[in-house]
Amino acid sequence: MNLADHVNDILNHEEYKQLASFTHHRPFTTLEHSIRVAQIAYNWSIRLERTLHLDTDAITRGALLHDFFLYDWHHLRPDGSRWHGFRHPRIACQNAERCFLLSEKEKDIILSHMWPLTPRMPRSREAFLVMVADKMASIQEFRFKFKRELPPSERRTSLHLSKQTK
Repeated sequence: MNLADHVNDILNHEEYKQLASFTHHRPFTTLEHSIRVAQIAYNWSIRLERTLHLDTDAITRGALLHDFFLYDWHHLRPDGSRWHGFRHPRIACQNAERCFLLSEKEKDIILSHMWPLTPRMPRSREAFLVMVADKMASIQEFRFKFKRELPPSERRTSLHLSKQTK
């Protein structure tokens, strides 16, 4: 089984596909953002997995699921709750656990990706890598607001999960 087989259940899940209908960092959807984070994290993991003994499957799955909340955080939630930045890792993890079988490492990736805004520090190298990839993707998306253009290396609409051979 290759890595694409490990994430197809996520990418093809009807509820997960709903992320395409929610704006995350304008004009990008939550789905586009999650794919961008997963691609960055996957690329870094492939480069570092032998040196750091990383679990690339957990990194990619956790990155795809890190923002699995099903609402537009720019609007008041139907239940009136606020503080999206602090609350959404728990919501994303609950949704992910309801829809998929998760490892403890994948749960940690989802729950700690907002550190240091939230108090839960990443407990693994994999969670730390996804947390940094999320920050990198967010910077790319916010840069787009001002430049209105992304370099080709930052345009991600689908995952490319093949190891580069030299």
